Formats: sequence, structure tokens, C-alpha cells
Amino acid sequence: MKKIKAVIYGVGTMNSIITRMLLDKGVEIIGAISRSPAKVGKDLGELTGLGRQLGVTVSNDATEVLSRGADIAVIAVNSYMSDAQEQLRLCAEHGVNAVTLSEEALYPWETSPEITAELDGIAKRTGVTLTGSGHQDSYWLNMVSMLMGTTHRIDNVLGQASWNVDDYGPELAREQQVGTTTEQFNTWLESASRPPTFGRNVLDALVADTGLTPTSITTTSRPVLATEPLPVASLGITVAVGNVLGFTDIDEIKTSEGPSFVFEMTGCVYRPGQADINHWKIVGEPDVELSNGAVPTAMTTCSQLVNRIPDVINAQPGFITADKLPRLRYRAFSLETYLS
Repeated sequence: MKKIKAVIYGVGTMNSIITRMLLDKGVEIIGAISRSPAKVGKDLGELTGLGRQLGVTVSNDATEVLSRGADIAVIAVNSYMSDAQEQLRLCAEHGVNAVTLSEEALYPWETSPEITAELDGIAKRTGVTLTGSGHQDSYWLNMVSMLMGTTHRIDNVLGQASWNVDDYGPELAREQQVGTTTEQFNTWLESASRPPTFGRNVLDALVADTGLTPTSITTTSRPVLATEPLPVASLGITVAVGNVLGFTDIDEIKTSEGPSFVFEMTGCVYRPGQADINHWKIVGEPDVELSNGAVPTAMTTCSQLVNRIPDVINAQPGFITADKLPRLRYRAFSLETYLS
């Protein structure tokens, strides 16, 4: 059986980890795409810290790279469908399956229906699959869905998760309003035209998975404030006491059948000793809880995407969300052995 041929789309922190994981699982990388002038023309192995040349030169010509006959493109460029549609469309038009770390792509049918429907149509026409995966695939969707399946009656589903803004670079730190005053944060919150929260897409997927009918959807946000001066490596600043370290989004969906779903997701700069959390509680008959302890979010984001690759290639054409794919599985062998 021939090896899976992949294109790395975006050469940053996440795809640097993914590059190594793909090679470990027998995937042949035939191209890499980046817009950064500092990366174009360099060898992918050099840029991703492998300590060796891969013979894959990073290019800014996505059309040419996607014309090389790849089976799948691994996209780690952005978070929202309004930004991700360009890369996903190019992949679909060139007959290349694609899996993206774009958080909204987990379940974008409610938050970006027009973009998703357009991409779905292109993918069906060219016979490829587009999907979103990453940390939320299992930790926020499939694990929770399975936990819900252990209950007889559900009244409320309550989730809490966190991530360290300082792990993901300066652009995201600025988006999380790190270093602003509470007044500046409140002004931004009142006037900002914000894309959908990541929690909203998770709850949309969970509600869709149950077949329940949403009656109301709300999102509120509150800042996380520094209680002591805290350095921020990604921005090269120290946040003063009382200023913003990030914020928490609280999403809630109520349903006509009764159960309500609430997810609190906090993205902030961590204080010493803090770690990523993932905790869910289902109130009903019986009450059940799920806690994953300190979660290595960056690594599990990459490992889940890599383990999803055979599922994406095997899936029906179109924009196929994670809830429609088989349950996530550990891939012990070269990934092509899992293709149907």
C-alpha cells in the first residue's frame, strides 16, 4: 500500500509538531506552504526543528503545491471559517482532502452556514473531504458525548476548560486583550465585532448530536485580572496588578426539550503552577463528571489531528464534521494501513 502524501499548510508552532508526528506515522510530506518571507525557500526540516533536511522547500505558491498530487493537506493557519475558507477552498478545488485546526471548523454549520455550504458543495463536486479536528474533537465533543450516553436523564451539561495564551504567540495574546486595563477591555467588549466563540461550536455539535432543539443561545465574557505582576513572554511585557490576563467566554444553549448546555472557556496567561483543565459535569439521573487533570493541550491538538487523517480520507465527500466521523482511535502503525 502506498504511503499517504501530505502537504503542510502553515509552518508555525502546531504544524512543526505535526510534521514530526506525520513522519513518525509513515506519511510522506510532499510540500509545505507559508506566506512568511522568513520561511519561504527554506527546508521544512530546518524550520520545524527536526535537525535534518527533509528535501521539502517551503513555498508561498499554494496552487502549485496543491497540484502535486497530495492525498491530504494539514492546515494550521487560523481559527475562524471566515479566514479558513481560502485554504479550504483551494484544497477542495485541487482535489485534496483537508483537515484544519481552525476551531470553528469543528461544527460551523450554525455559525458560518453560507461558507460551510459553499465549501461542502465544492468538496462534493471534486470528491474530497474537508473537516476540522484538534483538541476539541475528543476532549470537548466525543468524550462528553460518550459521557452523556451513560445517563438516563439530562438536566444540565456544564463544561469548563482553559488554555495558556502565552503558549500561542503574540497575535493571539493581543486578541485575548492581554495587558489592557479593565476599562479598555470593557470598551473593546462593547464595540468589538467578534467571531463565534470556540465554546459555541462545541455546544452546537453536542446539541446536534443529541437531536435536541435549541431555543436560545447566549454568550457572555468576563476578564481574568492579574493579582500580582505577571510577565508575558509572547508580548515581552509584564501585566500590572488589576490589568487583563485574558478572558473567559461563557456560552449557553437552552433546548425546548429541557436540557441546557453551558461551557466556560478561559484563555489567559497562566500564573505559576496553573495548567490546562478540562472538566465536565452532567446533572441528571445520575449525576456524572469527567475531569482530565492537567491537559497538554498543544500536544493533544496535534496528535488528534494526525490520528484523524485516515478517517478524513476514508469519509464521504463534503464538509464532514467531527461528530459524523468514527470515534477517535490510536494509530499504532503507519497511517496508510488504516485506509479503506
